[in-house]
Amino acid sequence: MSAPPAAAVTDLASGDVQVTSRFVQVGGEPVFPLTGEVHFSRLPRAQWDATLRRMRASGMTHVASYVLWNHHEPVRGEASFSGDLDLRAFLQAAIGHGLGIVLRIGPYAHAESRHGGLPDWLVETGVAVRTDDPAYLAEVERWYTMLADEVRGIELFAIQVDNELYDQPTHLTTLRRLAERVGFDAPLWVATGWGGAELPDDVLPVFGGYSDSFWIEASDTRDLRSETNFFPSARRDDDGIGADHRTGTPGAAREYDLPFATCEIGAGMTAAYHRRPLVTAADVDALTLAKLASGSVWQGYYMFSDGRNPRAGLQESHAAGEPNDFPDISYDFGAPLTVDGKPRESWFRLRRQHHLLHRWGPQLATMPASFPADAPDAPDTEGLRWSVRSDGESGFLFVINHQPGVTLPAHDQVAFTVATDAGEIAFPAVDIPSDTAFVWPFALRVGEATLRWATAQPLTEVVWRGAPLVVLGATAGIPARFDADAEVREADLDGPGSLFELVRDGEVVARVLVLSEADALRLGVRTAAAGAAELVLADGVVASDRVEIFDGGDGEVRRLTDDGWVVVGAAAPGRTPVEVSLVRQAGSPPERHAADNGRASIPTDWSGAAQYALDLPDDADGTLVIDWEGDVARAWAGDRLLSDAVYRGEPWRIGPHERRGAQHIAIEILPPHPAADVYIGAGRVPTRAAVDAARLESVGTVALG
Repeated sequence: MSAPPAAAVTDLASGDVQVTSRFVQVGGEPVFPLTGEVHFSRLPRAQWDATLRRMRASGMTHVASYVLWNHHEPVRGEASFSGDLDLRAFLQAAIGHGLGIVLRIGPYAHAESRHGGLPDWLVETGVAVRTDDPAYLAEVERWYTMLADEVRGIELFAIQVDNELYDQPTHLTTLRRLAERVGFDAPLWVATGWGGAELPDDVLPVFGGYSDSFWIEASDTRDLRSETNFFPSARRDDDGIGADHRTGTPGAAREYDLPFATCEIGAGMTAAYHRRPLVTAADVDALTLAKLASGSVWQGYYMFSDGRNPRAGLQESHAAGEPNDFPDISYDFGAPLTVDGKPRESWFRLRRQHHLLHRWGPQLATMPASFPADAPDAPDTEGLRWSVRSDGESGFLFVINHQPGVTLPAHDQVAFTVATDAGEIAFPAVDIPSDTAFVWPFALRVGEATLRWATAQPLTEVVWRGAPLVVLGATAGIPARFDADAEVREADLDGPGSLFELVRDGEVVARVLVLSEADALRLGVRTAAAGAAELVLADGVVASDRVEIFDGGDGEVRRLTDDGWVVVGAAAPGRTPVEVSLVRQAGSPPERHAADNGRASIPTDWSGAAQYALDLPDDADGTLVIDWEGDVARAWAGDRLLSDAVYRGEPWRIGPHERRGAQHIAIEILPPHPAADVYIGAGRVPTRAAVDAARLESVGTVALG
């Protein structure tokens, strides 16, 4: 493949930020933004710091957040931006952690929020919302003015008005002009482009894609529209997102001579009552790599952190005439970070990708994607899915051999050949296992040497022992090998990994460290006090000043020094059993109800619920974790609803900041109805209503000098 033509600069951005025809650049240099959605008003304020720190430690560069109007102004004229609703404090905290800001100011957000985030009092006036109706715009101007006052003086990277508006580009323009008039300013304005949306010419379209959805029917094993997201292709659109809130048939996908940017790659999926999909870490890994393989130059994840609503009555519900029913408090998205900030396996898999994007992302952003002439497409489950991104000389080869709900076949003795301006690069033949996804480099420059090819995933590059050290992570089932234009000499290393020296004229010009897949997922990169990047191996979050170890992790922390891997400390996370007492056995399942669309509704009769009492120690610290089974559950401290959950086979987590010191907690669990029209992923169908165990989990910490 030849070098791509030069990228043309558009007029979509201002200031230091520019949008070219292929990528975003800042100060004239390409960048690769990594944006994660965190809804500040769906997290206790005391949780913000830990969540933002762990987000940054995963490699994220920006945080995105809706500002949900109904959270802030439940009564007209009585708006609050204090406490857990303090938008300004959240943005300042994010900036303090080195994160840029993408602000989604509504007024309509969707976000599984009641009326899409519009306050009840506004909807009940009967004004034509989401239009240029003067009465509606007057209320929006008042809302935007309040928000502008809150964010004044805070630098924003991008702003989005409204959300998922498919056929009113003039209204989006009106909203932007209104926002600018009251004081909003950002170098970039974005709008969701899926569903064939008609958009103004002065916004950057952003896209998404999910592994599965809650918004289809309980009788559907999978959302077949999601299958296309696991095929590398030039396709950007996903007309399944938000389909149940859209009237009419989506328009044809539009072609854009603009960068492929995303804002809603599904890093999980929330559960509606009638449909509760389970998205695995392997699903998230393959989905996000498939977007990179398709040419994405901006990875935006929804959600990056789970949440909980500040009070009841704020979620989408059948009672409000909406298509899905959700619990009152919980917004458990199965995100990389749980509501109390514990990293799921998907967090570690995304961090592995982000290492690569931090080091080579700006270079990758300039590389268009190319696809083989015989590239398979949905619903093909036999062909090998792969693509190449290259600048004509070097690049990356992507393979996606994983799709949720389908076991894709292994492919034996696959030998990739990539044409470059300098000639063909031939990878050795390998057997590609089923259910895997990876990226390999070719013609990768490492100091004064070049890796012609590698059959392992590039992670990062640091300076070590006075020379560049590139770190590769193996893929299980594939031998990790590489070829270089220098003499390759194996070297001793005290600790994990295999070390190789690249030697020219008797001098070491670079090194290669190959880690196992398990250690690649344990690798953290921190910025040491002197500003140099440092490698750390730990089963936890590696931040600049500490390593945090969570339940289930090995507490040992190793740092790569000139002497090799050195143990710098260990920390055992806490796990304290909690006494659980049965108060009342479950009675009969409540009567089933359904909305007009036929989807099951959350029961309202709790008279047959099983009841338990949990007594926490006086010095209770950490997250309350409950192993349970049932249909729907609620946790109370007196008459205060702490948390709720719909069952999908996972522990129920109630963070310390949600608990707020409560020691005596009442749990009630509705028994499942044997004929309930409910789908639970992975076939985890409950048969009883019970708490099996409860515990307190705390975080272990190792300080890094």
